[in-house]
Amino acid sequence: MAKRKLTQAELLRAISQLPEYPAVLLPVSGGGFSVVFPNIPKLTAFAHKREAALKAGQEALTAYLQPLVQAGEAAPQPSDPARLIPDEDEPLGTELVTIGADRNTLLKRLGLEKNKDKGLALAHFGRLGK
Repeated sequence: MAKRKLTQAELLRAISQLPEYPAVLLPVSGGGFSVVFPNIPKLTAFAHKREAALKAGQEALTAYLQPLVQAGEAAPQPSDPARLIPDEDEPLGTELVTIGADRNTLLKRLGLEKNKDKGLALAHFGRLGK
């Protein structure tokens, strides 16, 4: 049975309710940083600078969540960051951060962004990490 297409209001609600996810920011021995998401196997990102790695992690998470939102499927539940146990093998400088999807990008990709002239005001949806 084919799923019905979500309404604009349902898509907006789904995007606004997306949680932030714990992510591990790992310094890489050759330089740069890797980002891994404990709740989403195989979702990783990399960049040479810390802030760029966080942005790459956000972009990867956004791309992962977009088809779920579009299909009306539930996003995976994030773990409570306070309950995550660090690995003893983690390199010095490893950080636990939280990353949320780029909601503005999702709005654009799903055709929900309105022209400024038409005046749809959207609530502030949050920022990357801490």
